[in-house]
Amino acid sequence: MRHRGLTPEQVNDAIHLYNLGWSLARIGIQMDVTADTVRKRLLEHGVTMRDTHGRPRIEAGTPR
Repeated sequence: MRHRGLTPEQVNDAIHLYNLGWSLARIGIQMDVTADTVRKRLLEHGVTMRDTHGRPRIEAGTPR
């Protein structure tokens, strides 16, 4: 049977791990889901994604 996403408790855990610096891929492996599933759930909960270097993403047109 396929795993069907993340429970609300797992989403909270994923947010915590992401804030600790874990990658989406690492969280996905830990929770047996894809990194894209983790990314979607974090975005739904208002988490700001980091860039590939671990820095907060800057929106186009935003002064640095």
